[in-house]
Amino acid sequence: MIAPPAFDAFRASARTIGTGVALVHLAVAVAWAFGLDDLYRGHTTAGIALILLGLLARLLVSEISSAWSSRAAATLRGRWRAGLATYLARPRPEGERGRHDLALAIERVATAPGLTLVSTAARVSALGLVVLFLAAGWLATAVVVALLALSAPLYLRAGRRGAELGAEYQARRAVFERRQLELISRAPELRSLGAVDYGAREIAAISESEHASAMRAIRAALQSSLVTEFLGGVSVGLVAMVVGFGLLDGRISLVRAILAVLVTTEVVAAVRRYGVEFHRREDAQGARRVLEGLTASVSGAAPLPSVHLLEARALVTPADPTARDLVIEPGERLRLTGPSGAGKTTLLETLVGWRDPRSGHVVRAGGGIAVVTPDSPLLGASLRENLLLGVTGPRDEDLHALLREVGLDGPRFADLDRTLLSDGEGVSSGERARLALARGVLAGAVLFVVDDVAGHLDEASRRRVADFLDRRPDLAVVEATSGLSVLHGAYEIGIGS
Repeated sequence: MIAPPAFDAFRASARTIGTGVALVHLAVAVAWAFGLDDLYRGHTTAGIALILLGLLARLLVSEISSAWSSRAAATLRGRWRAGLATYLARPRPEGERGRHDLALAIERVATAPGLTLVSTAARVSALGLVVLFLAAGWLATAVVVALLALSAPLYLRAGRRGAELGAEYQARRAVFERRQLELISRAPELRSLGAVDYGAREIAAISESEHASAMRAIRAALQSSLVTEFLGGVSVGLVAMVVGFGLLDGRISLVRAILAVLVTTEVVAAVRRYGVEFHRREDAQGARRVLEGLTASVSGAAPLPSVHLLEARALVTPADPTARDLVIEPGERLRLTGPSGAGKTTLLETLVGWRDPRSGHVVRAGGGIAVVTPDSPLLGASLRENLLLGVTGPRDEDLHALLREVGLDGPRFADLDRTLLSDGEGVSSGERARLALARGVLAGAVLFVVDDVAGHLDEASRRRVADFLDRRPDLAVVEATSGLSVLHGAYEIGIGS
């Protein structure tokens, strides 16, 4: 299961470092003001020393904050990627393909600690307004405060607009990906009907719509950046004008005037950094909600305290309103029967974790589960690779013996180096299912889920598969069927009857 990383720990560290960065920047502004004043008065050594010390301090805190942000991002990225393994192992329903760009969501979430640092630094930099008031008086302070207050609703408006356009873009992108997959999978049919141009036109139209949505989102982000640049420049310019008049009147000393301008620059720069990262912060929060939503959708990862391989309690699937309690133990044989469309396949996919239950829960032990169907996937690789799937140890003689057991002993299966095609060309549905049975045994699966296989086998092949399973009494098998079966002596449950 995906475990949400310790955001609170990173948040506390980010706030501490952000506070330190802001205070150091303000202190450097004060040091530079006195350093420039020393240079003006001819105290060259002291002035250069203060300026260099300030520069060194800024470089140091910049390196520290950058290194910490990178380390925190790498930690979060690694945790989420590791936790997603369970989710990605679950085939999604056809209509949900491309719904989320999980890689992008992880990258956005990984930036959250750095964005919290920037946000904290911007807030703490507001202490510079106190320094500005002491150095230049109420008018300069009022100018900066007024312009910062004016920027807040503009940020919020741009942020809301950016979020809306971002959501629109993601929705259009999901439609584009899903439709593209559908058209690609139907390409042979479209070609045979002479309708390839239809598919190309539809892909082009959806692609143009996605592009237009992306451009609108980019324009919204640029509007936010323009707000920060304009208000920042105006703030520094007006403060410089106020202190300039103060210098002419003799009301403000040079060091106070320089300090006012430098502190204003620091405050505005911190707000500008926050404004630039505004959309990334919103994106990070949205990505976190996406990933934590996946956490909630992955059920049944806890190990079982007993010998049960699988346990379902009050389980209701999207295809069947009946609440069911099921317990499957090693060696148990269970047959699910019922008419086509009754929900047998949906129940099986919910038991193995490929679908989410409507209610109730499923808990599975840690052993492997082999799903055997007439559409069991094949790799575009050799017969040997399709059987072993990376398992080492079995000899070629063992593989041939296993193939003979399930009835795949003809000349087409004599060459283990023969390349199979991923689309299954040249391999029948019944042969696919028997290959899946054999590789499930080689993988050490403890539970076999067999979905409507018997109808794709002739009588002799059904007997061989039944004998194959009978010779392995420790395997648990759950079979769904509308009629014919490959199990002997199985406990039967009717679905949809």
